Amino acid sequence: MEAQSNPVQSPNTGVNFPATGGATHDAALQNAPVSSAKGVLVVSGILFVAFAGFMGMRVVEAGKKQQALAADRAAAEAEQIKKPSYGTVTPKPVKFRPSVEITGTLKPWREAEVNFEAAGRVQDVPVRLGDAVKSGDLLATLDASIAGAQVNQASAQVKGAAAQVAMAEDNWKRTQALVDSKSIPEASLEAAKQQLAAAKAGLEAASATTQLAKVGQGKMALRAPFDGILTRAPASGGFFVNPGMPGQAPFRIEDVSHFRLAGSVSEADFDLVKVGAAVGVLWKERVVAGKVSAVVPSLDPMTRRAPVEIEVPNDPKNPILGYGFVHVKIEGPAEVDALEVPVTAKRAGSQDEVVVVSGGKAKTVRVVHDTKADGSWLVRSGLQAGDVLLLNAPPELKDGEDVLLKGQ
Repeated sequence: MEAQSNPVQSPNTGVNFPATGGATHDAALQNAPVSSAKGVLVVSGILFVAFAGFMGMRVVEAGKKQQALAADRAAAEAEQIKKPSYGTVTPKPVKFRPSVEITGTLKPWREAEVNFEAAGRVQDVPVRLGDAVKSGDLLATLDASIAGAQVNQASAQVKGAAAQVAMAEDNWKRTQALVDSKSIPEASLEAAKQQLAAAKAGLEAASATTQLAKVGQGKMALRAPFDGILTRAPASGGFFVNPGMPGQAPFRIEDVSHFRLAGSVSEADFDLVKVGAAVGVLWKERVVAGKVSAVVPSLDPMTRRAPVEIEVPNDPKNPILGYGFVHVKIEGPAEVDALEVPVTAKRAGSQDEVVVVSGGKAKTVRVVHDTKADGSWLVRSGLQAGDVLLLNAPPELKDGEDVLLKGQ
């Protein structure tokens, strides 16, 4: 009797195997899981290889980036370490006549605020703004009626005080007679003497008041103190003046026949400026001759400069304006030795510095110089003829720093 072939399902794989016999069935059950595991291992291996390749590529790319960054960093550091090289120049010995330049404002030779010495009301003003006046010319007058009344009042006080003196003297004489006759005590005579002394003092005070009133009456007229131009004057009278109020003077007069210019020079330029030296004054593209009128042999403690005053005459036919801004050039007394350096030798950002190189190191040096029209310097002190100067030295270059010169 043949055995029935019933399909049997594997409990692990769910695959149906025909039930052909016991041995066949057992073999099928043993072979099915092994084949499935091999497939999983193959797929896993492929995935691992792919992942490993991907990661390898990423590592290679990261390495290349790191190498590029390292190269850039090294190049930047090398650029920082590399020092710039500088050109040099040696000063050129020359001779020239130095000069000193001053700028300032031309002030009138004399100027004054003119006011009455007594208070009162201005009655008449015979001059006008801009008029040229001479010393002693009448500028204005005050109302004299009040001054006259004050003189009369003071004179009356003098007469009253004189009467008091006469009465005191008569009283003293009568008291003296009574004392001599023993009619009254001697103490009464002393009181009479004191009354007489007081009366005489009152007379002196009244006389002084009268004199003061007369002086005031004589000052009702205001006159010019010197020759000049009226730069302030009222249009008419009628206003009240008070000499005790500063800054309220009705008149201002300026002597513009010549001007004074106040300036200063440095300690290094002091020897170039002498009293009487001729100067050229530039005003509105016009040069006017002047001269040094004063040189103060002392330095201002704040500015370290010596005051200088220059006198500038004014031509009435072609006048200069008062308080005009001018430029003055004072020529030195003689030629001097100097060293000429080009404009490129000036230290950037400085007014009086150059950089000297010695033993391969930089050193900043301050110099005294004049400036030529092309900007180059004529150095009077601070340099030697054999000094080597750096060209285009930057402001950040420090003293003692090593410098590389071109061609080395």
